[in-house]
Amino acid sequence: MWCWRNWAFIIAAALAVCGAAAADVTPGVLPAGEAISAHREQPRSFNPQNLYEYIDGAADLFLSYGFKELTAAAYDLGEQHSITVDVYDMASPINAFGVFMSERPEQTPGLAIGAQGYFADGLLAFWKGAHYVKVSAQESDEAAARTLATATAEQLSGTTALPVEFRRLPVKSRVPGSERYVRKDALGHKALTNVISADYSVTKVMVTVHVADLLNPAQAKQAWEKLRDFEKRAGSGFAAMKGIGESGFAVRDSGYGEMAVARAGRFVVIGMSEKAGRAAVKESVKGTVAGLKAHSG
Repeated sequence: MWCWRNWAFIIAAALAVCGAAAADVTPGVLPAGEAISAHREQPRSFNPQNLYEYIDGAADLFLSYGFKELTAAAYDLGEQHSITVDVYDMASPINAFGVFMSERPEQTPGLAIGAQGYFADGLLAFWKGAHYVKVSAQESDEAAARTLATATAEQLSGTTALPVEFRRLPVKSRVPGSERYVRKDALGHKALTNVISADYSVTKVMVTVHVADLLNPAQAKQAWEKLRDFEKRAGSGFAAMKGIGESGFAVRDSGYGEMAVARAGRFVVIGMSEKAGRAAVKESVKGTVAGLKAHSG
């Protein structure tokens, strides 16, 4: 009798675990198979601890952008055709946008699905709110992939507008679609984190502006000092920059061209250009620093 009770306990525990695993799949983020007249396989869920089991070498990229959960399922179209839908919950819109942009091919035609959707080489991808969605299909199944992607986008909450962090960047002269976000190790510097960027057309040449949010003034000062010390050694024409932010410098970087860097509260603002003169780069930084006072949230 003692053995049967123990076996009953073990079986009950195993069933509880299985039930918990099924409950872990976030409901409502994947459309039913009826969306494309296909059979949908049982959705699967992955967390930060086991994401590598699904995407292996690519897991580190998603984890670096604050990945929270993946819900995935395959849709059987018959005749050895299937479509896979992966919905990545990245915990925040800025993280979803960042990882999406890091994987998006350059010069890809856009689709009106979610935010900045595209279809290339059998992959339809977009982001919306805190989610990044990847729909994988054969090239011949693009129409079904679009239908399924549209149905997925309609079920996801959140907006397709740029994340609110981009309000910190000037709008005037900004090149549409040039916005980017790097969460860690921006510009090859470990001290630069939470960096939003965009390109600007200034006097017919391009200037790129980066704003790093270091979360507090002390960390911003430390990051600024590390960048200053590096450029003093590696750059040329180093000069202090007064009247812009709390402290600043200008330099000719060996890889990025003319660079101006200013510290303002918890932010480090960096302007750079391979073709623009130093004065134009400094003006871009000055305008950005001024705008941060209104959009520092």
